Amino acid sequence: MTVADIAGRIITRIDDNPAAPVSVVVGSGTTVGGVVVADEVLAAINEGQQLAALLTLCFQKTVAFSLSGCWYTPRSTLTDFLVPLRITVAGVRLRPSTIGELDGWNPAWQATAGTAARYCTLGSNLLAVTPQQTATAQFTYAYSPAALGANDTPAIPASYHQDLVEYGVYRCRLKEGAQQLARGLGNLNTFLDSMSGLADYVRARSRAARYDVEPFELALFDRSELIDEIVKRQAAAVQERT
Repeated sequence: MTVADIAGRIITRIDDNPAAPVSVVVGSGTTVGGVVVADEVLAAINEGQQLAALLTLCFQKTVAFSLSGCWYTPRSTLTDFLVPLRITVAGVRLRPSTIGELDGWNPAWQATAGTAARYCTLGSNLLAVTPQQTATAQFTYAYSPAALGANDTPAIPASYHQDLVEYGVYRCRLKEGAQQLARGLGNLNTFLDSMSGLADYVRARSRAARYDVEPFELALFDRSELIDEIVKRQAAAVQERT
């Protein structure tokens, strides 16, 4: 499905007219094939795909990455970076470590020249490599797809396009509260169920490739806490408006 197809299904599912929606913010919405891709709906579709990328790590690529020191901020050059999956130099794999492990291994690891052997991450955009070597590494990482436009096709596998519809319905119903919110939470659960299945597939593939990071264990996540937080925030938003 294209973004316009997904948008049309979302608008239909929330009992509105895809050609002239009134229950969502249209903004500068583009009309494609008779469907108005409203700004609010497009934002929901993009949010759904970005969330899918984060939960499943299903988008992966390998690029050349220049090494010349200890600390790096990957997003300075790799703007779509999420997490590292594997780093190799001259075909030799660098071992993932923690700050504590590196301190125990070598207290001067941040200022030790030599052949790169280990790396660690801190937060979402800080990468350290030790020993320090001037070289070009092969950097495999999970990435976040580019923002979608009205005429685009989502990067997520086609079999999961319907799940962007489910997420979009949830997101558009969220602001309405009450019964619509309750129905929307059902759509959110459908989306998360599918993402759990996709994450299982990616996890198996990652293990076969011996990647350093695997997708989040959605099956072990207590969704009731998420639902409670959503309901609380919605109630607080309604209270602010009144």
